[in-house]
Order: sequence, then C-alpha cells, then structure tokens
Amino acid sequence: MDSATRRRAKDHIMSWGSGGRRPASVPEGSVATIVLADARHLDAVTASGLAGPGTLVFVPGTGEASGNTIPYGGTLAEAGADFALGEDFYLQTQDYASSAYMSVLGPTLIRVFGMEDFSAFLADADRALHQGGFPEFLITPAVLLADTAALGGTLDTDGPTLRLYVDAEGGISTSPSGSPLGTVGDDLATLATRYAHVNAATEAPCAVSLGAAVPEEARTAALQTRPFLGRYLAAVKALRALTAQDVGGLKVSGFGNRLAAAVTGDADLRDPSLPLVLWNPEQAYVVVGTRVFAVDHSFATAVEGLISGTTDHLPVHVQDQVRAFFTDRGLPLATPTTRIPAGAR
Repeated sequence: MDSATRRRAKDHIMSWGSGGRRPASVPEGSVATIVLADARHLDAVTASGLAGPGTLVFVPGTGEASGNTIPYGGTLAEAGADFALGEDFYLQTQDYASSAYMSVLGPTLIRVFGMEDFSAFLADADRALHQGGFPEFLITPAVLLADTAALGGTLDTDGPTLRLYVDAEGGISTSPSGSPLGTVGDDLATLATRYAHVNAATEAPCAVSLGAAVPEEARTAALQTRPFLGRYLAAVKALRALTAQDVGGLKVSGFGNRLAAAVTGDADLRDPSLPLVLWNPEQAYVVVGTRVFAVDHSFATAVEGLISGTTDHLPVHVQDQVRAFFTDRGLPLATPTTRIPAGAR
C-alpha cells in the first residue's frame, strides 16, 4: 500500500469509527466507508451498488489494496482487539468503562458496548458539568469516541452515506453496535429508508448506531434529561485538539466554571454549535468548530456573556466588537437571542 493510499485509508477508518466527520474526498450521495467483517460478502456489497465514487471498502485479509478495496487485519468489533493496516498502523478498540484504567499506547477507538459503558459515559459527563473535570483518557489526542451522534452529538454527518458495517452473517448497520438496517444485497436507498424509519420512531437523535448495545428507552431518557451532552462532546473535542498542541490546565466555560462571575445564563449548554470558551491562567481560547483563536481573558469573558445569554455586564460597544471579530473571520456569531438551541428543536 503506497503512502497516499495509507493516509486516505486512515482518514476513512477514523471517520467510520467516530461517525462524526465525512472525508472531504467523498462526493455527497456516495457511502464514504464500508467495513466488512467477512470477505465473502464483498461481491454482494459491490453488486448492490453500495460502493460508489470515493467509497473505501475494508475487507479482512492480506495482500495489496486494489481500487477501492483495502485489506485489513484484526477486527473493529471487539474490545481490546486491534485493527491493522499493513504493519505500521494499528487501531485498538476499547470499551468505555475500562478506558479510565488503561494506558493509551497508540490510536484508540473507545466504544460503548453495553449499559455499563453507557452509564460510565453519562457519569463522566455529569461530573464534568458539575465539577469541571474531564476524563483524561477522553481528551488524549490519540483517542476517538465512537458513535458520537447516539451519545448526544450532532447528527449532521452520521448515517448510511457516511459509514456501513457488514457483520459476519451479512447484516448491515452503521456500526458494530448498531441496530440492523438490512442485509447484503440491499441497496443504499433501502438502507437510508430504514435508517430514517428507525430514527423517526425515537425522540433522541440517532437510534441506530447503539441500537444493539443500549436499550432505546434508556438511551432516550438519558439524553433527554441531559441536553448538555452535545456541548460536552464538543468540549471534549476542543480539549483534545488543544492537548495535542501541548496546552493544558484548561477550564471550559459552563462546565463547573465560568470565567466571569456575572455570567448566570446557561443557554450555551444546549447548543453545541456555539463557540466554546476555554482558559488557563496564562491564556484564553475561543473554539469554533475546528478553528481555535487564542485571545485575552477579557475578550473571552465577553464571548462567554454573549453565548450564555448574560449580557447585562457587557457594554454595547464591547458586544459589537466581539460580533465584528467573528464576522470578519467568516463566522457570524449566533447567540441564544438569534437562534433556537439545538436541544429544543
């Protein structure tokens, strides 16, 4: 496998694992990544048209990559197991509940395999909200959390056009922990229709990717009573990015702490798309999506007030300056006064 193919394969498999980011090279309408647990299903998957322009299909076995087919070793469906691309890239899958006690030695995908894992995830999120501490293992740069849309993250990307998993018996879902959408031989339109049908029957986003691991009633109840989970996952992602830049000791606004004592609103906790404010004694940071801005504490305080819906302590000219900052960078600042929080839609 040449270096360009290997880089592309790594990008696709990490996208497939998290369910939260679409590889840029894949046209809309094509399935980005398909993982087969058994190579005997390759012909049926190909014949059904699931592999379109830009799709990568990962097939267990040895040999060289051919076209859109990438051979791999190991598995992505078992806790403690490794997935291998050749001899120089290994991705370990780990269950959430054990991850706090494990050392991260390389790229790791943390997955919810059952209620014990789901309960541990919720406990960590609750602790972060009330006490401000985030799990160290979860903000390690080499770690990705799997199936984030089903854990309260955004559903903008996930679904059959992002990723598919075909188990050893030929069942198809979006992940190894997912509820069934069909079987080999089904086309993309059929899978997408079933995906939409399953999600239409629930009140919480993404009822598919954890459907075989967590009872839907329990998952829905947990997400509905925790409208901050999308914001929590966005904060985890931001902390991971800053940790990769050797920035530590950070607090996150709204999670056990506020930079300004005057901030009493919490509208930002219900909308993961709003900017995040993070800080340590030396520096403050504002994170919008994948963009990170290093700012002084006073500017961060003003951003915090605007996104939380607490502006009485902010002069109008300061609010205007903050809005102009974002507008000049192509990121018009949406605040609770100009949008409906995601959790309320």
